[in-house]
Amino acid sequence: MIVFLSCALAIAATTWIVGWWGVAVVGLVAGALLWRRRAIVWSIALAASVAWGALLLLDASSARFGALASSLAGVMRVPAPAIVIVTLLFAALLAWSAAVIGSEMGRVSRREGLM
Repeated sequence: MIVFLSCALAIAATTWIVGWWGVAVVGLVAGALLWRRRAIVWSIALAASVAWGALLLLDASSARFGALASSLAGVMRVPAPAIVIVTLLFAALLAWSAAVIGSEMGRVSRREGLM
């Protein structure tokens, strides 16, 4: 649980600072460092969704979020909740793919005696 919360906080902070690239960076680093943990890749993916969900809730407190969501929904011709779901899925898939690469890098470096 501590690892999950730490990853979620790190993803939220790096997303706030550097944008969506922060998800990939945290996923890669966490996957490389925690590759021995069972199901760490899925945990990192879920942490990314939770982190972006928290950031979306923070943004939803302003009136501009509703206007933006409805504008995007109108342009894309999908319901506004679908845009939120796709956003959360994007974060999860980005974190998952970076964590898979990171965990394989950790596994290979362990095998080669680098880590």
